Amino acid sequence: MSDALNPVTENDLHAYADGQMAADEQARIEVWLAANPEDAARVAAWRSQNNAIRDMFAPYATTRPGDAARVAAPQPKRLLDRLPMRAAAAIALFALGTATGLALPSLLGSPATATPIFEQASDAYAIYAREVRHPVEVWAGEKDHLVAWLGKRLGEKIVAPDLASAGYTLVGGRLVPVDGVAGALLMYEDQSGKRLTLLLGRTQKKTETAFQFASSGAVETLYWMDNGLAYAVSGEVSREALRTIADQCYRQLQPA
Repeated sequence: MSDALNPVTENDLHAYADGQMAADEQARIEVWLAANPEDAARVAAWRSQNNAIRDMFAPYATTRPGDAARVAAPQPKRLLDRLPMRAAAAIALFALGTATGLALPSLLGSPATATPIFEQASDAYAIYAREVRHPVEVWAGEKDHLVAWLGKRLGEKIVAPDLASAGYTLVGGRLVPVDGVAGALLMYEDQSGKRLTLLLGRTQKKTETAFQFASSGAVETLYWMDNGLAYAVSGEVSREALRTIADQCYRQLQPA
């Protein structure tokens, strides 16, 4: 069925992000996300926030001795018991919103940097590296146009590293959001079809960092910051292989 007859709504995107969508509907949403990077970025941000909230409350998920007795014991009449159901729900939601609102800024950082670069890179890999028909917007056959276009959007001259010595060739690239502004995603592939992605984006932090690893399921990401830009290489490969590839990227991305 066409998108016009069966459009993807915001409720659909929330259900997909929350893992509440039927399996047969997930495929339709994934096709939509592959063709709509802005919605893909929104879904990735929602998932990151869900994970952050889940991690924040994880310490309270364990039971303690005596919990069952407290639940079974008669409870005194409280204010919430005397309020109409809707009012009680409103107070509970307000309290939860206040608690998470106070905690999330320190947990996630400022709105512009709410999602760490390695999570953005891992999400971009998961969305696009597994796409069969439209993994990139501009293919490697137009490499000069690709790097010029992406560099112009980033406001920075960039190159597409040559990873042939590691067994990977350039597939192409696309424009993706990084910290809410234009970023670049370059994709590479080996002879077996295994893919890697290199994410480049501006960062408000001007400091330089050493290589750092992060994992998300089977996806490994190695990321660093240099000269106001953030870089992240992601793939379903070993950390040793990823380090070798990142070394090559780092050397070729240095200003001449």
